[in-house]
Amino acid sequence: MYRRILVPTDGTELCSLALDTALELARIGGGAIVGLHACPLDDPATPPAGTVDPALAAWCHEREQQARDALAYVRRRADDAGVPCETVLAAEAAPFEAIERIAREHGCDLVVMAAHARRGLRARLLGGETEKLLAHGTVPLLIVR
Repeated sequence: MYRRILVPTDGTELCSLALDTALELARIGGGAIVGLHACPLDDPATPPAGTVDPALAAWCHEREQQARDALAYVRRRADDAGVPCETVLAAEAAPFEAIERIAREHGCDLVVMAAHARRGLRARLLGGETEKLLAHGTVPLLIVR
C-alpha cells in the first residue's frame, strides 16, 4: 500500500474527513502519515523592518497558534489510531508548493487532502490549492469531499 501519506490541514472540519481517510489507509497498509500546515511566509501588511505593529504581531501569533493546534489535532488522531505520525509547519508563499516540497522531502507516496469545492467566479479567481496540485503536482493525490 502506501508507506507515507501527506495530509495537509488548515484545521477545518473538512480536513478532518481527509485525515480520517489517510489514517485508515495508513493503518490498513502499515504506513505512517505526515501532517502539514502551510502558512504564507510574507504578509503584505508587514510593517517596515525595525517597526512593530502590535495588532499585526497579535494576529501573526494567533495564526501560528491555530496552525500548531491543527497539527496537534493530527498528531492526537494518529496516536489514537496507532499510526506513526510526524508534523510539519511550513512557511511558504504558496501552500501547494509547500505540499509538493514536503511530500518529496519526506518520501510521501500519496497526498490525501480535502477539496473545499469553490464554485463560480470565486473558484475561477482564486484557484484552490487542490486544483494547483492536480495541474502541477508530481505525487499521487487523493481528494476527499
